[in-house]
Amino acid sequence: MKAPIVLLTDFGTRDHYVGVMKGMILAQAPGARIVDLCHEVPPQDVRAGAYLLRVSVPYFPRGSLFVAVVDPGVGSARRILWARTARQQFLAPDNGILGWLEEPVLDRREVVRRPWMPELSATFHGRDVFAPVAARLARGLSPLRLGPRVREAACLPFPEPIRRGGGVRGEILAIDRFGNAATNLRATDIRSPARIFFFRRDLGAVRSHYAAVPQGSPVALIGSSGLLELSVRGGSFARRFGASPGDPVESRA
Repeated sequence: MKAPIVLLTDFGTRDHYVGVMKGMILAQAPGARIVDLCHEVPPQDVRAGAYLLRVSVPYFPRGSLFVAVVDPGVGSARRILWARTARQQFLAPDNGILGWLEEPVLDRREVVRRPWMPELSATFHGRDVFAPVAARLARGLSPLRLGPRVREAACLPFPEPIRRGGGVRGEILAIDRFGNAATNLRATDIRSPARIFFFRRDLGAVRSHYAAVPQGSPVALIGSSGLLELSVRGGSFARRFGASPGDPVESRA
């Protein structure tokens, strides 16, 4: 069974953009399997796209092709890259969106315009470049034919936590639709019996599940991605505390 083409975009679903990308892929690779990872990345938010790739890629079959179109530089001189890790492959703009992957990139190539690509628009490379290249790769095109090897790419390093004395300082990476705030603190970063602080708000010790606190109370726990998550039972942490990506979070022993 062929590995899927996995789409990640900031296009949303109210317009035609995602459907047209899929149509272009299927027109050139009718047997392609397409998975919608997410199309609700906040517009032009490369960090949010990088986070979603980091927490999603490990769960897909080997050889999946992730097509990440969060592309504020569309139409400019920015490059489009094909990249490969030990398990997966990617198509993405050269803007750092692949910088938070947990597996190292082993090879990357610049996608150079080819005769089989349609006329390029200045604003929709998802249709005009990403989709046809993904289709050709699904049909067996060798990545070596896409273009020259790229040794250095745009850098968006993962924000590693900072240890201070007996504690560790991190930050919020993303807010999900429930208002839960995922941070960059891993379970291994938090030494028991540490307490979690959001700014000066003491959220208490890390709990094992949401129902460990009363309804409407804040709770810190290790989420499904293996990262510390700040939540409100039955509510929205982001709305209740005005939380946003980049806000500081601390674990204090």
